[in-house]
Amino acid sequence: MNNTLDVIFLGNDDARHARLVEALSHLGFSVRRCLDLVDVYDRYSRRPSPLIVLEAPLPDIHNAAVRLRAVDRGLGIVAIAAFADTESRIRTLLCGADACLPPDVSGLELAAVLQSLVRRAVGLDGMDSSTSDVHAEEPIQETWRLANKGWTLISPSGRTLGLTTGERDFLSRLVSAPDRKVSRDAFYADGADDADSGITRRRFVDVMISRLRRKAAANLMTLPIRAVHGWGYMFASDITLDLDFRDSGDESRYEALDEWRRETADAGASTRRAVQVA
Repeated sequence: MNNTLDVIFLGNDDARHARLVEALSHLGFSVRRCLDLVDVYDRYSRRPSPLIVLEAPLPDIHNAAVRLRAVDRGLGIVAIAAFADTESRIRTLLCGADACLPPDVSGLELAAVLQSLVRRAVGLDGMDSSTSDVHAEEPIQETWRLANKGWTLISPSGRTLGLTTGERDFLSRLVSAPDRKVSRDAFYADGADDADSGITRRRFVDVMISRLRRKAAANLMTLPIRAVHGWGYMFASDITLDLDFRDSGDESRYEALDEWRRETADAGASTRRAVQVA
């Protein structure tokens, strides 16, 4: 099963909800049904899904959208509710939902919306089918390379991706770590101030990885970066450092720390704005 079609579906345990789930399943989606938000968070934490459908009272949808969006900015979130007016739909979108649908939405329409979010996530919009096939079949078990002193990531097919200071530092840590695994807590732990909270640091890492994946997808690159539940990330493919790679020393670390602080402030501000709107 293609994990890009994995869906967590929060809804009522009734016949209409069952019909929507059945329709999505027939169209190739792998649906995990949930009856409350606790179940949604639990299932997502155990096995993250790229798509989430929320059918619940608006306050619950708003809270869930804010929380889930803070974890993964690339997540596709669809809200199903009896929206009273345009203002309620706008508020839901500002909280983090990507689409707002009425309770009587058909299975085909819901599937079409989810498919559009899948195309956005993997960077397929505007590409023809032949290009899509090449992208989907890009080998992930061959060797990737960090070149240009670590500032450029090169895929097995030869595509290149320029890296920011934080992305370079993160990938170089992955490459150098045993089994190519690194924890969220280890990232910038040696350079962050004592006042910097671990929760904020981990949130920054998640946001940075989400942005890096989207940037790579726009360049037709599927990054083999996998989340290790409750711990950190791993690079699930062979990757090497070119011979010209050198640690840039303290100056680079200070630049990375400044970037970490700026990105963390942006992530925290966006979350607070969404909560205030809700």
